[in-house]
Amino acid sequence: MKNTTRKSRITLWASAGVLLLAVVAALVIFLVPAGDSSPDSNGTAAPRPSSSSDPAPAADGIGCEAEPSDDRDVPDDLRWETIDGISWPVSDTVGPTTTEDGFPACFEHSPRGAALAAVTTTYAQLDHSVVDVAEFYLAESPGRDAALSKIDDDTPATLKSDLVDNGMTLVGYEVESYDGDRAAVRLILRVPGSSTGFRGIPQPMEWVDGDWKLRPLDDGSTGLPSNPTSGGFTYWTATGNG
Repeated sequence: MKNTTRKSRITLWASAGVLLLAVVAALVIFLVPAGDSSPDSNGTAAPRPSSSSDPAPAADGIGCEAEPSDDRDVPDDLRWETIDGISWPVSDTVGPTTTEDGFPACFEHSPRGAALAAVTTTYAQLDHSVVDVAEFYLAESPGRDAALSKIDDDTPATLKSDLVDNGMTLVGYEVESYDGDRAAVRLILRVPGSSTGFRGIPQPMEWVDGDWKLRPLDDGSTGLPSNPTSGGFTYWTATGNG
């Protein structure tokens, strides 16, 4: 009975289509469990970027300073940030390439830039409050207002414990559509209990004032999840292990 109950909880959490930053934040699962953090090309975890409140200058031609493109490929310089054994992908050229008010920011104006921005928006909850993350990364919209109405300064950021306990792994992304200013991105997780072994969580991104922001639907959610199959999305790593 215990195992059945646990599997039911995993399936429920992985299928929730609500906005990650809402009061039900823990129901949308993205993180890599402890002990399964992904190394960079040298086999070591990459360091965190500066957390200075002042933006670091971006070099010409990288991040949000680069010319817009339709590039959807995994960046050649992809590496992995790590906090407390939990890892996520970043790129020194595609983004984030600066910090702004203490948040990683400045992503390439491209589909892959939108995908990395979606990842960073999620993992920022590891060292920022849920409210601060929502206020910084959500595009101004009715959906942002709806999301903020469901959280306050006391809303706990429980992602780490919830995701580690349930063994889910961020493995890839899918760009469903892109028109230059908006990108329909799905972050793909390896999910125990999913009918395909994977779950795709929608992250609607919008180019706003020179960078990517998450634009939730009017009800504060990001849309309905999917059950993609291997080969139907782009893995962050060549091995497909995330």
